Amino acid sequence: MFLADASIGNLHVAGPRGLSHYLATLRTFLWRDSMSLNPIEVDPPVATALVHEPTPIFKDENITVFGIHLPPQSPADPVSALESNTSNMPEEPSTSRSKRKRSPSPKSSSKRQQVDETASDSANTSNSFMSTSLQGSFNKSNFSPYALIGDDAKEWLRLTIENMFPKMPPTPDEKKGRKGKKAKKVEESETVQPGFGGARHNKLVWHKERQLPKFVPSISNSSDPAMRETLCYVVVGPRYRGRFDPEKAEALGLEKQNRAKVCKGETVTFKVPDEKGNMIERTVRPEDVIGASEPPQVILILDVPSPAHIPDLTTAFETNPLYSRLHSKKIEDKNEYSVHVIYHMCGPRVLEDPRYKSFMNGFADSVHHVVASREHAPDPLTFTSVGGIQLKLNKLDSDMFPIPYYRLKPEKELSSVSGLPPSVTLMQANLHTDCRPVKPPQLLDVTDNFHPYATGEKSIPLSKPVLGAFRRSRSRSRSPSPSRAANEPGQDVVVVPLGTSSAAPSKYRNVSSTLIQIPNYGNILLDAGEGTWGQLIRFYGDDPDHKSGVWEFLRNLKCIFVSHAHGDHHIGLIKLLAMRKQLRVPPTSPLWVVSLHPILLYLQEFSDLEDLGLNSPDGNGVIPVLSDALSWRPARKYLGGVASENQPWLDQNKSRALARDMCESLGLSDFVTVDVDHKVRCYGSVIKHKDNWSIVFSADTKPTNNLVRAGEGATLLIHEATMGDDQADAAKEKAHSTFGQAIEIGRKMEAKNILLTHFSARYPRLPPASMQDNTTWAVALDHAKIRIADIPKLRAYIPAIKRCFQEIEDDEDEVETQNTATWGD
Repeated sequence: MFLADASIGNLHVAGPRGLSHYLATLRTFLWRDSMSLNPIEVDPPVATALVHEPTPIFKDENITVFGIHLPPQSPADPVSALESNTSNMPEEPSTSRSKRKRSPSPKSSSKRQQVDETASDSANTSNSFMSTSLQGSFNKSNFSPYALIGDDAKEWLRLTIENMFPKMPPTPDEKKGRKGKKAKKVEESETVQPGFGGARHNKLVWHKERQLPKFVPSISNSSDPAMRETLCYVVVGPRYRGRFDPEKAEALGLEKQNRAKVCKGETVTFKVPDEKGNMIERTVRPEDVIGASEPPQVILILDVPSPAHIPDLTTAFETNPLYSRLHSKKIEDKNEYSVHVIYHMCGPRVLEDPRYKSFMNGFADSVHHVVASREHAPDPLTFTSVGGIQLKLNKLDSDMFPIPYYRLKPEKELSSVSGLPPSVTLMQANLHTDCRPVKPPQLLDVTDNFHPYATGEKSIPLSKPVLGAFRRSRSRSRSPSPSRAANEPGQDVVVVPLGTSSAAPSKYRNVSSTLIQIPNYGNILLDAGEGTWGQLIRFYGDDPDHKSGVWEFLRNLKCIFVSHAHGDHHIGLIKLLAMRKQLRVPPTSPLWVVSLHPILLYLQEFSDLEDLGLNSPDGNGVIPVLSDALSWRPARKYLGGVASENQPWLDQNKSRALARDMCESLGLSDFVTVDVDHKVRCYGSVIKHKDNWSIVFSADTKPTNNLVRAGEGATLLIHEATMGDDQADAAKEKAHSTFGQAIEIGRKMEAKNILLTHFSARYPRLPPASMQDNTTWAVALDHAKIRIADIPKLRAYIPAIKRCFQEIEDDEDEVETQNTATWGD
C-alpha cells in the first residue's frame, strides 16, 4: 500500500512457495486500484539446475537477483538445494543512469529461459480470463473455492490477487513511450481489467469472503524453525566497463565516430598516415583504449533458520556454476564476480555450527560478513527519541512511565565464537554499506537519546522549566477528586496504551493497540496494529527461558478484540499468535479472538502457512469468536452472504457459547459488541465485570449514540480522538471523531473516566486538547501504565508532558534549521 501510494504502478514480489496464498489472505483489507502486482513463487528446483547457470527471479539494468530455495527439511537429493526455474521472470526497466555505460552481467546460458518482460506482460493480460476448467467448477451450484486443487486452485489465487491490484501492466506501446519512442495514447477504458463484461474486477470479487483453496505445505506447518521453507538471495550488480583513455585514442588516431564504436565494444579498422605520409590500415580494439572493467559487486542475503538448512545451502554453493564461483578464494573468480558483503540471518545454533563456519570461511577473505543472530546480539532501543521522552517522564512518575526494556549485553559474545572469517560485524540499526565505491559496513552517526542516559553514563537532561512543570503537576495530582470514592470498583484495573497513532506510526507513537490488565484474571488486548509485539517486549521485557516478561503476559492473555479490518488495527495479530505458539511453558487457558468474519477467515487461511494454534487439541489454543454474534442488537448481514466452509465461528450460537466461556475465565458478566459509524463494518465493545465496573471501547468511529446507549455509566470510556476540534469537517469525511466530540460522547454516557487515543499523524508528539472543562479525561501515551484510579493524575500531568515535548520540538527544529542552512551553502 505504501508503494502504491508512492505511485509505483507495477510491482513484482518474489518468495518461496505459499507466497500467492499469503498475498491472497490479505484480500479483505489490502488493495489498490492504481497498482498491478505480480507474485513470483520460487518452486523447488529441477535436476537440470546442476549443470546450468541459474535463472534470475528478477532482472533490470541495475541488478540481477537469483533465489536459492531452502526446503523445510534436508532432502536426500542435493539438487533440491539449488534455485529453481520460475514460470514468470519479469524485467522492470529502470530510470536510473550511471555516468559510464554498463554491459550485461551476468550472462545467462542460452539453454535457459531468458527473462522476457514482454512475454510476462502478455501472459498477465491473457490470464485475466478464467480457464475452461475453473469456469466449469465455478458454474456449479455447489461450487466451493475451498475444494479447488491443483491448477484450478493456483488460478483462483491469481485471479484473487488480480482483483486486489487490478491495474494492467504497461502495454508494449506504453513502454516504447517511456523509452522516448512514439507511442499511441492509451485511454483509461483500454487499461482496465478485461475480466467479465469489461469490468475492472473479475467475478471473484463477489466471493472474496469465502475461504481460499487450502494450501498444503510440503510438510507440516509447524512453528519449529527447522520446518520453515525459506529463500536466500544473490544480488548481482552491473559490470562497469573500464575508463576510456583519450590520450591513447589520440595517439592511435582514433576519431570521434570510431571512438563511439569502440566504446560499444566494436573493433574498428581505419586508415592513418605513417611516418612517411603513406596511408596505412590500423585496427583498434576496445582493450587498446579502454581500461579493465570492474567486476560486478555481489550481495548475498542468507536466511538460515536452523542447522537443518545448512546442508542444502552448502550444496548449492558447491554444485551450481555461478554460486561456486562466488564461494571461492581464486583470483580469477573474484575478477569475474566480487562478493562484497553477505548478510547472515542465523537462527538458533546456526552461527556456532562447524559446518556453517566452514561455509563462511570458503569465501574470499575480503568479503564482509554481517551477522544477525539473536543469540549473539544485544537488544537496544532503535527509536531512541521516544525512549528519551520516557526516561524524562519516569522522573515525573516512575510507576506510570516505566523505563522501556533494553539489553546491551548479548546472551553470548560474538567474540566467543571461534573460527569465524576475518571480517565479521553484528547487524544493527543504522549499519550502512556502500558497494560502489566499495566501502566496509559502517555505522551512521545518529544521535542516541536513550542509552547513555539510561545507563547513567550521562545525566538525564531536565531543564529548570521542565523540573518546575513536574513539581506543579505533582502538586495538582495530589488533590483528591471530589467525585471519586476510595472503594469504587475497577480502580485497580490497568490500561497500557501500546499504540496511540492512527493509520500509520509516527516517531513517538505506534499504531492502534490498547492493553487491559484485570488483576487476578488476565489480559485483554483491544486491537493489535503492526508492531504490537515489539511494543509488548519493550513494556514487559524478554526472557530467553519464556518464564517471565512478555512470555508470562502471553500466558495470561485471554482475549484479543479486533474492531475492524483496517490494517493499522490488526496487522500485528498474526505475530502475537505465532509467538504464543512458541511458548515453552504452555498456557493453561485458551486465547479467544473476537472479531469480524474477514479477520477470522484471514487467521484460518494463514494457518495453512504457519501454525497459529487455532483450535488446538489441548483446548488452550486460539478460539475464534464472531463479533457480530455478540452485538447488542441484530447484526447486518455480509455482502453476498457467507458460506460456512470450515468456519465454525459462523454458527452464531456457538460463538455466543464460546464468549460465555471467555467471560467466565476473565470474571466478566458480559462482553458486548456495538456497531459504530466508520467507513467499513466496525464494532466497538462494552466489557462488564462481575465486580461492577465496565470499560467501553469506541474503536474507529464518528460520534454515535450507539455507544452512549450501550455503555451508559461506564467506569472508563476509551475513545478515539483522531482530529483536533478545528478539524471537524475532515474528521467527518474520514469517519473519525474530534477531541471535543469524544469527550461529549463520554458526558452523554456519564462515563466516570475518559481516555483519548488514536491521534492523527498531524500531531506527532502531544495532540492538542483544551484543559478548560472539568471532565475526568486524559490523553493516552504509548507505554504509559495507567490505573483507572490514576486517570485524574495523568490529566494533571499533561502540562508537564507538554513541556517535555516542547523542548524536544525546539531542539529538533534547531537541528532542522542547521541542516537546512548547511544544504543551502
